[in-house]
Amino acid sequence: MAAVPENLFAATWFDGHTAAAHPVHVALAGTVLSVCGDDGAELRRAPLDALRLSESAQHAPRFVYFDDGSTLEVHDAETFNAALEMLGLGPKGVARLQGSAPAATGALALLIVALIFGYVQGLPVAARWVAFALPESVEARLGAQFRHTLEVQMLRPSRLSAARQEELASLLRNAAARGAPGVTYTLVTRGVRGGQGLNAFTLPGGTIILLDGLVEAVENDDQLLGVLGHELGHAANKHGLRNVLQALGIGAIASAVWGDFAGVATNMPVVFGALHYSRAFELEADDYAVQFLRANAKDAQPLIDFFEMIAAHEGEAHGVASFLSTHPQTRDRIERLKQMQ
Repeated sequence: MAAVPENLFAATWFDGHTAAAHPVHVALAGTVLSVCGDDGAELRRAPLDALRLSESAQHAPRFVYFDDGSTLEVHDAETFNAALEMLGLGPKGVARLQGSAPAATGALALLIVALIFGYVQGLPVAARWVAFALPESVEARLGAQFRHTLEVQMLRPSRLSAARQEELASLLRNAAARGAPGVTYTLVTRGVRGGQGLNAFTLPGGTIILLDGLVEAVENDDQLLGVLGHELGHAANKHGLRNVLQALGIGAIASAVWGDFAGVATNMPVVFGALHYSRAFELEADDYAVQFLRANAKDAQPLIDFFEMIAAHEGEAHGVASFLSTHPQTRDRIERLKQMQ
């Protein structure tokens, strides 16, 4: 039996045709790699630049892949790597970074920053694009599911007379023709179980739910027009749908693309989350309401009066009614509206 050459690396060779593992030794002669059996017979020989090597990793064997499909598993990877480095074939920059704790920590920090930036900046942009790109039927279906959830769990039929409900519908219909042409909406009057419900809110798809408590609390219909103009602003800018997409991120966007919001809409916290608009959305709806009032030969005063009335009632509502307070009122918003007079 021929002697096994010295300074060889122990390895296992797989011929690529069977699952058998063959114990072998590997020799590096310049830039040529040869595989020898236990008897010293050479089984394979190839220049290193014709072979594919796995990336080096701590405490893991190194693999060498031949063109004929056979694979070599070098057990003493540390010594083998050192020999390769002497030949100028050390690990690539990426591999060195992977083995560096500071580099890995830095990469993780950069990833976290990128994710935060994407969530804060990228997701709202993506949500807005998706909201306006979706067919109206998808948004309407989501709004219908939201409405069903609210009707079952929190709302009750309106106690307003049929004549008053028709009067409100006619008031908004005529005003919207002048101040919000092209905006799709449906006006619904409802009461709240166990509460006053001094509020109005807009569901995805443009359904405006006007609560009895608000209708009974306002001093005149001009104030109602200001509130309804604000809600039309939410509908026109698709704030409800954008809130859902932003709140649930990629999952909601995928649901929107496939048109399946059933699981989302039956989750009550998600429904309320979609109705709690950001400050930017509220200000955008305020601006829309002012323009809506001006198109109907009115200024911003009715909306200011309404907000003043709401500010006086803050803290009085409780339970379900307070949970439905989706429009946080502040003196800053009132002052801003006064400047728009």
